[in-house]
Amino acid sequence: MAILMRLLAVYMMLTALLVAVKFIFAIPQPDWGTVDWLMAATVVIALGAAYHGKSRADAAGYAEGEGGVRRFLDANVPFYAACALLIAFAFQWSAKLGDHSQLIVNGEELGYSSLWAYINPLFIALAGAMSARMWSAANRARKG
Repeated sequence: MAILMRLLAVYMMLTALLVAVKFIFAIPQPDWGTVDWLMAATVVIALGAAYHGKSRADAAGYAEGEGGVRRFLDANVPFYAACALLIAFAFQWSAKLGDHSQLIVNGEELGYSSLWAYINPLFIALAGAMSARMWSAANRARKG
């Protein structure tokens, strides 16, 4: 199990790095159509990892005081961020795949909204954070 977690963590980190470089430096290859498929798998993996972390933290319970609040936030923020990312990514990507117009302004159809400008930074942050958590969890599982 630890090997699988490490492989998924490496995949997520490499995808986050690819999106970061492509988004920031606007490199031409690979095209966004290919990167979107890699992102889709990473979003699902991140949601699964965040759900697993949240369910384990919920089962363990939260203590009173500052430590409990931190554990609550550490468990819930990644999960709900992954949910928001999945919804936004699925909406934007399905519109792109189906070639649907999302905005109509003054009777003129606009191809795509600027939602990608929010999806890509959230993806980079969430995939990077979840890959680091998965790598740490794999180390803890391996030790014991």
